[in-house]
Amino acid sequence: MTELTPASETPSPRILRRQERTRQAILAAATECFNNKSVATVSVEEITAAADISRGTFYKLFPHKEEVFLQIARPMLKLYSTELARIECTGPREVFDRILGVYIRVWRELPEAFSLASKESRNVFHLLEDTHRPAMHHMRRLFAYIERHGILRAERADFAVALLARSAVVVLRTFDHDPEWEALFRDSMSGFLLKDQFGRR
Repeated sequence: MTELTPASETPSPRILRRQERTRQAILAAATECFNNKSVATVSVEEITAAADISRGTFYKLFPHKEEVFLQIARPMLKLYSTELARIECTGPREVFDRILGVYIRVWRELPEAFSLASKESRNVFHLLEDTHRPAMHHMRRLFAYIERHGILRAERADFAVALLARSAVVVLRTFDHDPEWEALFRDSMSGFLLKDQFGRR
């Protein structure tokens, strides 16, 4: 007597679509919760309440809340790193403008993830080291090139990188609803990080 082959346990396309909608709802709810408080202080219960799902549904899709944070922040960091990697050292001012352009693109496409990653950079970024390290490599490479041309107000590349990382999201949020936000961001960051004769066109 031959044994029956077990039925495939692969979920149907309809179930997969429903799971993806639920996953996206969790990511959206968690992003808001994390931005309002922090990854450390937000509970799974708060996320499930905001997403209107059960704890069981949450744990079917995510092992813990830190994994939710990773899935929010990682696509933003990959976009950020990929865009920085494309910048060639064609001139110090041009390189600086293109770095600001990367910030503008990431803010335009993933503002809440960008804001969250910036806020949580000291607390849980060790979880994103594999994604964060290449981005920082490209940023240091580009600012080291700019430093050699003597146009940085802070003189040193590492200072400029730290200042940009800590202030960019604050400035972007400040100008977010202004129709000229991109120009205002560029002008503000240029004036902040570059010497006077290079800060504005």
